[in-house]
Amino acid sequence: MRAGTLAASCLFLCVLPLTPALAGSTTLSGNVTTERVPDDFSDTKGTDWGLGIAHTFDNHFIIAANGKYYDTARTTDYKVNVDASVGYTHNFGAFALTGMAGIGQHFIESDDPRNFPYYFFSVAADIPITKQFTWTAFKLRYRNAFDTANDYNTPEIATGISYWATDHTAITLFIERDWTDGEPAYNGIELGFKHKF
Repeated sequence: MRAGTLAASCLFLCVLPLTPALAGSTTLSGNVTTERVPDDFSDTKGTDWGLGIAHTFDNHFIIAANGKYYDTARTTDYKVNVDASVGYTHNFGAFALTGMAGIGQHFIESDDPRNFPYYFFSVAADIPITKQFTWTAFKLRYRNAFDTANDYNTPEIATGISYWATDHTAITLFIERDWTDGEPAYNGIELGFKHKF
């Protein structure tokens, strides 16, 4: 756990200088993902439920916290991820790039429970199509445990669309592909919402 404590301290020190400038916007989000077996899309592997909160400052820096519950199909096993991250968005006009880096804790409830800290990096490209529709052309994530013996090398690639029903509320739909230690883990369909204020 020493690696996780050190990472948490570093993240706190990165976020601390940003806290006085609270101007900007806050976004609450939620999603549900159905995991499909990689070689059989008709077969369910699990269902994931996520909640998140992010604050984007006027200078485009971001702080965020997320939680996700993974329910494995046909078993009583489940997993939970809780993480915090910092990032930055740069708007190029035709599209915006957002990069994030964070740390978290992975909890496993099974016959062989194992809890461990992890880190991740992500980058996403958002392209405005109309006032109501934004296309996330790609969202890439690299994630791994601080102790690689935990076998948590779990990258993800996704693409999706956001429909802004109002200036503050959006419905999102993403298609995902996840790997675990180099092997396909699942294909995912994620339905979510965002509320910005």
